Amino acid sequence: MCIRDRYQRRVHGDSKKDMLKIVVIIALFFVTMAEKSNVLIIFANPEPKSFTYAMVDTCVKTLEKEGHKVMLTDIYKLKMFNRLDRTDFTALHDPYYFRPQVEQQVANQKNGTTFVDELRRERDKHIFANTIIFVYPVYLGYMPGIMESYIERVYSYDFAFGPHNFEGKKGMLIYSTAAPKEYAKEVERTMLIMRAACSAMAKMKIIPEYAAYAVSNVDEPTRKKYLQDIAQRMVDIDKTPTKQSLIQTDQTNLR
Repeated sequence: MCIRDRYQRRVHGDSKKDMLKIVVIIALFFVTMAEKSNVLIIFANPEPKSFTYAMVDTCVKTLEKEGHKVMLTDIYKLKMFNRLDRTDFTALHDPYYFRPQVEQQVANQKNGTTFVDELRRERDKHIFANTIIFVYPVYLGYMPGIMESYIERVYSYDFAFGPHNFEGKKGMLIYSTAAPKEYAKEVERTMLIMRAACSAMAKMKIIPEYAAYAVSNVDEPTRKKYLQDIAQRMVDIDKTPTKQSLIQTDQTNLR
């Protein structure tokens, strides 16, 4: 065999190996991307300099760095999330007697076409998302009222619960409170209704929640530690075991 033939065989052999490496790398890339989540973060706080915004910013930056697709809903920037009424709809099934759940069900059976634009956009975000995270401060032992109103209007019958629901999706709560950690069990119990909305009604699997305690009183290193913890939770979001029980607590925050 001449030197030229040997050289060509070596070159062709190396080319095949390089091509195989490229194919493997591409395959691994698509497998990795397929495992990433489409994450919807819904948050409520009227102050952009608040710790709520810092928590949201940490979530977004970490999730995007990990390759997840992230969508945001700032409830305070929505135009019409004050109350559930006739203005949620472009047309009514019964214009003479307003029954919110009936109108929502009829709208959902029409693929949301009779909801106003803003509600349709929020509905579409939930369809696209497979992980939904609520971020908020605790007011008087519960979520802000504007977030409760959002849930009443978006998490409607025959979309989020009922015949059609969010089964297969995952939900997580991240919240801050002025209460010290000694009141962790009491604060955690107040989230029961929120977890019920996610797991019992919407059929979502629950990622253990994260609570930042006494945010108004702790020092800056403690606040940074809270954000570091949240960032790690985002890194592990697809690996964290979920739960279905409404009374099961996240022992991490109760120690």
